[in-house]
Amino acid sequence: MARNEWLAAAIFLTTYLLIAVESNLGLHLDRTAAAFCGAVAMVLVRVLDSRQALAAVDWGTLAFLLGMMILVAHFQISGFFGWAAAWLGQLARTRFQLLALLIFGSGILAAFFVNDTICLVFTPVVLALCDELALPPAPYLIALALAANIGSTASVTGNPQNALVGVSAGFSFLDFLGHLGPVALAGLAVELGVLALLYGDQVRGALPRRPASVQAPVDRVLLLKCSLAAGVVVVLWMFGYPFPLVALAVAALIFVIGRVPAERIHQRVDWELLLFFASLFVVVRGLEESGLLAAGVGRMAEWLNGGPLTQLVATSAVLLVLSNLVSNVPAVLLLRPLVPHLPHAHFLWLVVACTSTLAGNLTPFGSVASLIVLQQARRKSPIGFAEFLRAGVPVTLLTTLVAVALLAAEYALGWP
Repeated sequence: MARNEWLAAAIFLTTYLLIAVESNLGLHLDRTAAAFCGAVAMVLVRVLDSRQALAAVDWGTLAFLLGMMILVAHFQISGFFGWAAAWLGQLARTRFQLLALLIFGSGILAAFFVNDTICLVFTPVVLALCDELALPPAPYLIALALAANIGSTASVTGNPQNALVGVSAGFSFLDFLGHLGPVALAGLAVELGVLALLYGDQVRGALPRRPASVQAPVDRVLLLKCSLAAGVVVVLWMFGYPFPLVALAVAALIFVIGRVPAERIHQRVDWELLLFFASLFVVVRGLEESGLLAAGVGRMAEWLNGGPLTQLVATSAVLLVLSNLVSNVPAVLLLRPLVPHLPHAHFLWLVVACTSTLAGNLTPFGSVASLIVLQQARRKSPIGFAEFLRAGVPVTLLTTLVAVALLAAEYALGWP
């Protein structure tokens, strides 16, 4: 190996090891800091120069994420998510209805408002509802975490890895939704069935008592403005305008018409995620520039360059493992330079987006959304690693199998 090759390999492996350790154990050097240090190291040892590092960052993806974060932050401040969660709880007449409404309600909302946001806002409401109704919270909290991930599969706005795929592959909003929306709905149905079987009487029978009326405060004027801005986003995407441009334009619009103090919005933007993405772009580009990534692809060429069904199964298996080692965003970023050069790339992008998201449900560390639920619940109703695995493993394996079957059927019908 040449000097640049082994340096790039060492930096890349160290960075991903630190990301994996932080994702699974928790260290003072979190995954964002690890990625940032890796990116700086790539430049310091001259695997990349400063211009190459800046060019490696996909500014379109970062712009898209930033614009959507600003819009979602306004929805949060309007009180919409808290009201929606409480309203779903009030609709239920039985424990099973509450479980079903929570799964499909949070899953569908996650498809359009980012899974992490839904988990962040819904978790306190679910805890309060379970306390008020004298219900065991664990089944409903696990249902929320799993459903937010599964539902987010449906659209480019559901999670960061979908945003990356949508921008990289040039999908339209409706095209992405048309392909993966059915996968998400089928996955939510699978989750409901699995949890109903696993938790038995805890999720069956009448509610011990009726919940109080919905008390969540809502700023109706701001919510109307947010809904208008969201409608503009969807319409412009339907007409083929670029994701990043539309997201930034509508973010500017809602800043002007929303009349919310800007610092309240800045506090809700996930700046760490943006830095994490930017840093990983540089780390992966360093590996790519060294030639090691191309060499790795050559070794896997037999199945990566096979037929679409071979690619479907192999890529799903790889992402199932990789997403639980380093989390789904780094896993997708690692595959991102490879996919455009492979046969059936358009179809393969859908596979990457779908299976990387579903794989996040296998363990509590597979996705940030699950960690948000467990962290918020730990004081009132802690959920152990084994308990999460009891639901996460069967749900992940079954939803992935269903996704593979549906995507294979789509390809057989000539849809992708």
